[in-house]
Amino acid sequence: MRRIRRALLGLTFAVLITTALGAQAPPATQELQAENARIQELWKGKGYEEALKILAVRVQSPGFTQLAAEIRAGVHYNMACAASLLGRRGEALAYLGVAVGEGLKDWTTFSTDTDLDPLRKEPGFLWLEGIVRQRGDFVGILRRFKDYGPAPAPGTAAAPAFAYQAAEAPDLAAFRKAYRLDEVAGKGPEVERLVNLMRWVHAQVRHDGSSKNPEPMNAPHLLEVCRAEKRGINCRMMATILNEAYLALGFKSRQVTCQPLDEKDPDCHVITTVWSNDLGKWLYMDPTMEATFTDGQGRLLSIAEVRERLISGAPLELSKGANWNGRPENPATYKAYMAKNLVRITCPVESAFGYESRPERRYVTLDALGFPARPARDAAGGLITHDAAAFWAQP
Repeated sequence: MRRIRRALLGLTFAVLITTALGAQAPPATQELQAENARIQELWKGKGYEEALKILAVRVQSPGFTQLAAEIRAGVHYNMACAASLLGRRGEALAYLGVAVGEGLKDWTTFSTDTDLDPLRKEPGFLWLEGIVRQRGDFVGILRRFKDYGPAPAPGTAAAPAFAYQAAEAPDLAAFRKAYRLDEVAGKGPEVERLVNLMRWVHAQVRHDGSSKNPEPMNAPHLLEVCRAEKRGINCRMMATILNEAYLALGFKSRQVTCQPLDEKDPDCHVITTVWSNDLGKWLYMDPTMEATFTDGQGRLLSIAEVRERLISGAPLELSKGANWNGRPENPATYKAYMAKNLVRITCPVESAFGYESRPERRYVTLDALGFPARPARDAAGGLITHDAAAFWAQP
């Protein structure tokens, strides 16, 4: 059985339906949560027939067709798993076909889920498997786009000189003082302070990928709104808070939008990267998931190094304690998610307090050579470069 997830951040079926349909969605949130818990319970007790009936009722319920295709695909996928475990192969393949038709692309789950083992030699399954692999073998896709170009590649722009606001800027100084960021970071080694700040942001606010960004989008206002309204914010805003916390303490940092190959896929992920003077490199920091990566020897990695290790298969360990809103994150799932979203990488040209609310903003995207030829500026006017060395140069 596949737990239906949006952005691979552990949202359950009940939560997803409520989010997608809004506050007016029938039945009530509590009822949906109870339904999802019941399905999980039935699965553990091998009550697949009853679970299948509950899922079938959900498919026929008002509003189901208005849900995101990813959610509908997940429901039909779970129906396929139930039918498969009941020995009804034809029925299972039919449900699986609907799931694939809805755009199912979770290759990690599809390729390893033992619930589907009874189907794996069926010709129909092999055909569907090929489609899902083409869509969702994210490491395979990333390998196709592993190479960057010379500096700069023909037809692309040179990476600009990134700018970082000084910690003495009034807004950053006020943020540092109001939230006692020096105390948050602590007095330990530099890397320890950087990780402490990331964990602090994770603990201050919860993630809510469907939330509307509150204006103005700066760290103190975002923290205050979340506290006052008891609400969450999306990964972009969490990365914004961490970025401004780093800047406030004098660390060079950037907000980083990690994007998939499919430019129509809205499911990207935004993290933060910070320059470590002690290590002489950028470090990967994900405040949404309280996550970093190491090389298997305890050494923290940069975004570029994480990407390289996903491609090569070299040791890559997710930090212990990585979680989404308190729910432990599965390392394999998170790695697959980041493999999907490290095909294209975008950063603002200037890293500064409140940058996300400025009427005029400039961004630069690092593309691999395998992309079709495109102008040096994208449709939104942002720069496109293939020059990885300049993009990740020491600040």
